[in-house]
Amino acid sequence: MDFDYKLEKMHTDALTLEYFHVPWDTEILEQPVAEIRHLEIREPEAAGRDFRAFTSWCGEHAITFSSCRIPHDQVIESMFLQAQGFRFIELNYRPRMNKLQELELPDDEITIEPAVDADRMLLAEMAGSVFQHGRFHQDPRLGVALGNRRYKTWLLNAFEMPQQKVLKCLLGSEIIAFFVVEYPEQDHCFWSLIGLAPGMQGKGLGKRVWRKMMRKHQQEGIETITTSISSHNVAVLNLYVSLAFRFPVPDATFHWRSIDAQS
Repeated sequence: MDFDYKLEKMHTDALTLEYFHVPWDTEILEQPVAEIRHLEIREPEAAGRDFRAFTSWCGEHAITFSSCRIPHDQVIESMFLQAQGFRFIELNYRPRMNKLQELELPDDEITIEPAVDADRMLLAEMAGSVFQHGRFHQDPRLGVALGNRRYKTWLLNAFEMPQQKVLKCLLGSEIIAFFVVEYPEQDHCFWSLIGLAPGMQGKGLGKRVWRKMMRKHQQEGIETITTSISSHNVAVLNLYVSLAFRFPVPDATFHWRSIDAQS
């Protein structure tokens, strides 16, 4: 899959806008997809006029779906996006654990190992079946099938990404969970994707698996853990609270879908 993209930038007296064509989601939807990476509104009325350059760009590139995340307290930008036909989907939280080295974490019989190529399809099928709260799942114009395909593709691609590690969590010889982990800084790791195997939910394994992963990162010298979760996933939100993660200001996620794509 192609992960290269060209960032387009627009700066006027009324707004600042950064956006790009998203090749990975284009493959999943089988239609051109765009993402607005940054939006700042200074003059709301004039911004609507200037924003037409983006809508024209979408038309020229046959974009049928676009997304945007902005800090949820940017009310002017939120109202502006909705006036342009974007719809609110979720709040996206970024739980954060600082000072990991100061925690006392119990050991556990769960083991964590690097996933190997032989695990790839098993984990991909797992990723394509265990998530219910992704933003594609929550948008009725996209739906569950596309949401599942997105997570399956995400896991498959992680095996090809040099900056990502796919880890499997085992109880005995059985894979009970997986983590896709990135290391943006020397003492910082980001949990990109996490899933418990089908049938493992509700058995008290979640906290054990998460703690075991935290203990592994302690041994690696990691100080900070961050991740990303949807506000629709209440059970996981409560899990992170119970593990003493902190929650910075969330982002609001908006989707735009062309009328032609919905018909």
